[in-house]
Amino acid sequence: MAKSKVWFSDANATNWAESLVCKAKDLFYEAGLNECISPGDSVAVKIHVGEYNRTRTLRPELVAAIVEEVKACGGRPFVTDTTTLPYQAFNSRINATLELESAYRHGFTPDALGCPIVIADGFSGDDDVRVDLPDGIILKEAYVASAIATADAMIDLAHGKGHPITSYGGAIKNIGIGGQSKRGKFLEHLAHWGEPADAIGYPLSDPSACAGLKCDFHKQCMDGCHAEAITIDANGFHRDTDKCRLCYGCQVTCLFTGHTSQGFRPEYFPYAQIAMSDAANAVLKTFVPGKVGFMVYAIDVDANCDCIPWAANPVCPDIGVFASKDIVAIDTAVLDAIDAAPILPGGANGVLEDAGVKAGDDKFQALVGATPRFQLTAAQKLGMGSMEYEIITYEPPMTREHMAKWQIRPEPTAKYLRDIWKKRKHVQEIEPFKRTAFNINIYKEYGSLPGSTEEVAAAEDK
Repeated sequence: MAKSKVWFSDANATNWAESLVCKAKDLFYEAGLNECISPGDSVAVKIHVGEYNRTRTLRPELVAAIVEEVKACGGRPFVTDTTTLPYQAFNSRINATLELESAYRHGFTPDALGCPIVIADGFSGDDDVRVDLPDGIILKEAYVASAIATADAMIDLAHGKGHPITSYGGAIKNIGIGGQSKRGKFLEHLAHWGEPADAIGYPLSDPSACAGLKCDFHKQCMDGCHAEAITIDANGFHRDTDKCRLCYGCQVTCLFTGHTSQGFRPEYFPYAQIAMSDAANAVLKTFVPGKVGFMVYAIDVDANCDCIPWAANPVCPDIGVFASKDIVAIDTAVLDAIDAAPILPGGANGVLEDAGVKAGDDKFQALVGATPRFQLTAAQKLGMGSMEYEIITYEPPMTREHMAKWQIRPEPTAKYLRDIWKKRKHVQEIEPFKRTAFNINIYKEYGSLPGSTEEVAAAEDK
């Protein structure tokens, strides 16, 4: 079987054509993503808008670059994301208006993007389309956000980074979680899978570790549960399992405030990845084959997802942009590139350095405790794509025409200024400069030029 093709261009730049924006536009066509779009198509450009106070989301111009090319293909794009579960106490994307406030704060505005921004599952997150998954590995149904499910085509435009549950969040996660409505997210969180004593979906709970009313965060823990399933009193933590829908709110509050009463079962992490791939497959089933393209920006590679309202130091240097028509191949390629990259000092709060992780090791397994490749093998089994890939490295041609191709004007903009000034009669008022005498050696009063005779002499005197 032929390997799936994944196009790649690195994040480094030394001239106009090598801007990551320009390279992304080139890859859009090199990978044939333009073929996914027919004139007049409604095209969902699926991104992650990021939590309020998050500082490592995609930059708006990286999204706008793809929106511009969707338009150039005759498509009618809208940038989209979905609301979330109340998985952390100050969640900013719990309904559409709060999510838009966060999106706008990050610069994802209609003016900046060049198209509307739509919250795909409606105001409160219950606008969805049910999709049967008879061949699902874990999920047998999914609930896809309506605006995504009813679009004609989609560009899955992901930010490659870590994730506290699924280890890695890329193209699969961007639609496997980010393309689901609220009940779709509850479903893939594996809420109420079996009985509380043995269910994968229930939190790992140690009520005896709860400080009860002495914990400074006990009210935040209770208020963070939308189902009112949690009570904390002098005797500690109590959960009503009949009400619990597994939103992660109590676990996140407990873990992120340095406590240990609520956590996750180790086996939960691989199951969550597999369920996510099931859900991503449901999204793809709502499109005609060939109408979805995938791009991943592997930059600002934080250990956590954009759903976390802060950011640690990146785990590795910026890598670049990837594009493919195969969702499994592109995520495999991005993960391999992240693992192969050197570790940045202090990345992920120094955990990787402390653990002795080296370039080539599975970085996200070291950070989360589970390899992120469960999602890849599950997606491959579901027929979503192949983990066997061929990387095609793209370098922009160094020609005058290509340098000008993606610029704001196709000609040097000095020509526009020259033409404007020719039409004006007060150029001398704009340029009133007169030549004057200048002491070329005046700098010597302030220091020496690097490598100069004076500098060498001063060094010898020392």
